[in-house]
Amino acid sequence: MRLSGQADGGTPTRPWRHWELKESVASAGATLLARAREAEVVRPDLAAADLVPLMCGIAHAVSVHGGSPADRVDTAHRYLAALLEGLRTTPPSAGATRPTPSG
Repeated sequence: MRLSGQADGGTPTRPWRHWELKESVASAGATLLARAREAEVVRPDLAAADLVPLMCGIAHAVSVHGGSPADRVDTAHRYLAALLEGLRTTPPSAGATRPTPSG
């Protein structure tokens, strides 16, 4: 039985395509992260290698919790906004310290 996307021998017809796309996304992400870092608008502890796993996490969460195809678009936008903007309702003020767990 031949599966979609596989040659007669059971080997994917273009196994390199997945890696090519991943490398393209990683490269674009690294470029954007470098620009954001230069503009001082991104947290300094974020590494370029973190970007693809974060995006994959959103894609997986949407596939599990996204609902209908139309709902998935809205869910993806909401999850991405939360990732990019953080969970705070307003950004922290400059020089503010983080609260300690005890208050």
